[in-house]
Amino acid sequence: MRCLIMDDGILLQSVEGLGHSPFIANAGEVWEVLQGEKEEVCRELLAEGPLFHSEASGLSESEASENDREIKWQHRVLLEVRLRKLNDALDRLMDGGYGRCTDCGEEIDRKRLLADPAASLCIACQGKADGENQIPYHVSAGQ
Repeated sequence: MRCLIMDDGILLQSVEGLGHSPFIANAGEVWEVLQGEKEEVCRELLAEGPLFHSEASGLSESEASENDREIKWQHRVLLEVRLRKLNDALDRLMDGGYGRCTDCGEEIDRKRLLADPAASLCIACQGKADGENQIPYHVSAGQ
């Protein structure tokens, strides 16, 4: 995964073309917030260096270092997911779809966008998506 940090001239040209969105005060400000977080996530990913999830564990490796490696791996996965969400939000901003739910097309609440500028779903659709992604937990009567 490669992250590019744009110089000010290119970023300013991109922001000027955004105009104003009906959902936010200034689309350029949102661009800067999203781009700033994207650069931060990229720096963090690059600082971690390459990780190999399928590393062979030797007999001398302790459980603590194995757990540490797994935590680092999961952290990296979360960073990569966030980077994808930020890139998608920047694309929606450029395409004019920013601030609309990608599932139902309704306007995403301003407070939700302030809390997470990369949000792509309204609260109702996010609730449905979260419910679909949960692992059902059933307790049998005999337990």
